[in-house]
Amino acid sequence: MSTIKGYWCDVTNGKIYVIESTEFGEVVGGAGPINANDLRALDDYEYKPAIVDWLKEAIVEHKLRRINPPQK
Repeated sequence: MSTIKGYWCDVTNGKIYVIESTEFGEVVGGAGPINANDLRALDDYEYKPAIVDWLKEAIVEHKLRRINPPQK
């Protein structure tokens, strides 16, 4: 199964999460919150299903938005 990984920002508090989803948009794993100054390559995170339900709800409620942080 091919997955897509990306950075997402919580619009209510500015915390950053990394989310892994299928090519059809189904969230399958995530990690965070992550300090904006400590961002690593997306493949360096361990994506876990523990926060998937919260991530899905936050996305539906437009509390998370996809971001492209500057490259270091």
